[in-house]
Amino acid sequence: MTAFSPKRITIHVPTLRGGGAERVCVLVANAFARRGHDVTLFVWDATGPNAQLVSPQVKILDLGFRAHGENFGKFSTLKAFFRSIAVYRQLKPDAVFSALEFANVLTALALTFGGSRTAFFPSFHAAASLKADSLGSRIAPLLSRIVARRSTTSIAVSGGIAADLEARGFRPDKITVIGNPIPALEVREADKTDWQDRLSRMGDGPVIITLGRLVEVKDHHTLIAAFAKLDRTRNCRLVIFGDGPLRADLEHQATTLGVGDKILFAGYVNDPAACYAIADLFVLSSRSEGFGNVLVEAMGTGVPVVSTDAPHGPREILADGRYGALVPVGDADALAAAITATLDHPPEPSLLRKRAGDFSEEVIGDRYEALLSL
Repeated sequence: MTAFSPKRITIHVPTLRGGGAERVCVLVANAFARRGHDVTLFVWDATGPNAQLVSPQVKILDLGFRAHGENFGKFSTLKAFFRSIAVYRQLKPDAVFSALEFANVLTALALTFGGSRTAFFPSFHAAASLKADSLGSRIAPLLSRIVARRSTTSIAVSGGIAADLEARGFRPDKITVIGNPIPALEVREADKTDWQDRLSRMGDGPVIITLGRLVEVKDHHTLIAAFAKLDRTRNCRLVIFGDGPLRADLEHQATTLGVGDKILFAGYVNDPAACYAIADLFVLSSRSEGFGNVLVEAMGTGVPVVSTDAPHGPREILADGRYGALVPVGDADALAAAITATLDHPPEPSLLRKRAGDFSEEVIGDRYEALLSL
């Protein structure tokens, strides 16, 4: 039972698709509900894999709009905005949490136009990345001011993002850093899958894995280039979990570098525990990461990690390299050296699990609940 008196809490995220921010919102909603609060998860589109994670204790309010790709379209967005004003007037929440940049802006505007004085906690999961010559970059300062002015406290998932918010005009005393909650992974009893069969046919030797969409920001090109530089006598195998538009290009790179027979493109696997279970090492090669959930997931299972020093989460999660090697972004030689060194001298699994515990659902849930006293 919560140490706080029960509150009416609304958490808004546009969809329940497979993104990390959407998953965080669901986990935070569940954590509040476990503590006895009256929680409504307010979405425009309730379809998607994260819908399966919502606790029965959490009410879902779905406007019934359906996203097309990453967008809802101008007409649907405008209609959803005015519906949102009515929703907040109807629910009369004691606190509103939101996630994703545009959703934060629309929530701030909806609360303002609706005359709501409720506490507002927008969360930020990625640093500003708009190009300097884009229309978005020209109006970003105005949009940031709208959110900053209406927020009670803004939540940044890493210190680097907090610094980014401060640079955008948010008051330092109205920013708090709370990492993402990472649930303990449950091992499923299941038959051997196709990707596991293919991996076993690739021989023996250390298994290196990574998880993430096959897109530019994850920089699998550097990971494959680093893998090709490893000592071939070690017979290492690389498993890339995830799918995306760069798959064919990455497969071609692997073949060109002569390591196509040692790299398994497993596609999207909706069982992360099974992915980490076969790993001797996890590698994150991203160019940028607001947080880096997969690093905590890997450490939580005792798997050693190597990461690029991508802004902003990895350095903070790994405590400047104490819990795993950090290498420059895009440096295949440094990444290969760190992989080799970590395979030779892996850290104690208990040390990694202890660090992962700092981001458990209960620990992060306590941090979120503490905001209700502001």
